[in-house]
Amino acid sequence: MARVLKSALLTALLASLLLAHGAARGQGAEVAPSAANDERLAIILARVGQSVERYHRGMFSLAFTETFRSEELKKDMTPKKSKEFVYESVILRKSLSNEDGDYFAETLRRIKAVDGKPVKKSKSDDRPFVSTHGALLNFLLPRLQKLYQFSFEGEETLRGRKALRVNMLRPGDGEPRVEWKGMSFRARAPMRITVWVDAENGDVLQVESRLAEAFEFDSPRAFSAGPLGRFGPTRHLKYVREDYTVRFRPVLFKDPEQMLLLPEHAEWITVIEGARRPRLRATLSFTNYRRFVSDVKVIEEPGPNE
Repeated sequence: MARVLKSALLTALLASLLLAHGAARGQGAEVAPSAANDERLAIILARVGQSVERYHRGMFSLAFTETFRSEELKKDMTPKKSKEFVYESVILRKSLSNEDGDYFAETLRRIKAVDGKPVKKSKSDDRPFVSTHGALLNFLLPRLQKLYQFSFEGEETLRGRKALRVNMLRPGDGEPRVEWKGMSFRARAPMRITVWVDAENGDVLQVESRLAEAFEFDSPRAFSAGPLGRFGPTRHLKYVREDYTVRFRPVLFKDPEQMLLLPEHAEWITVIEGARRPRLRATLSFTNYRRFVSDVKVIEEPGPNE
């Protein structure tokens, strides 16, 4: 029986990279698509929704290798510091209720290496949380499309495939805002999203998102610990950039033969002027896809105080 450890540690880096992006997509009142009467756009969105449902069904019981690399960048956007983690991962279907379709994809991971060195059992907690494989396209499911405004932008060729380009906007609920918890924060702001759809079968080939516009905010007053602890000044910050790209590729499986479109590479770039680490980049690559047939036992890892 395979023993798979569940990752649970969320680092400050991923908080700024993933939570800001997810929050920008996941809040606000429902908005009808701006081009709901455009027959062609409606057909494209229907095909995309069906494709994402196929994607979810196909990825269950898959095993693969994930390589996550986090980088602190210089002003010229070249790496200053970096760290790399390698995982062996599987995807399982986890039901939320007995209702049909009420489920989510859970990615279970086992850390294998950090910066090219095998991980010892005693250091198994030295790893970041990585976004779930299934969540990459959740926002395009039919039940969630109504949260966005869509527009059809035309056709082009993407990596040799005829692609339809669709723009999306999640308006949000007003001006950008930041929620602080201690010295970490979660940003909520409108994001502009572009989706490239395979013109032949409706599969999603690539997704990009960008911050709709830069915004400024202030940090809480900093507090230094210790017997002589004191409050420091606030820090003025400018959220300049929040870029996200994920691309997909066809993967052929045998016994039985099946072609699935699966993630190949994802990248996040964040620039916050005035922050302690103003420029961050994270990349996540997916390789060595294969089916697994053994049972999986989920071992809950103890928390730091357990």
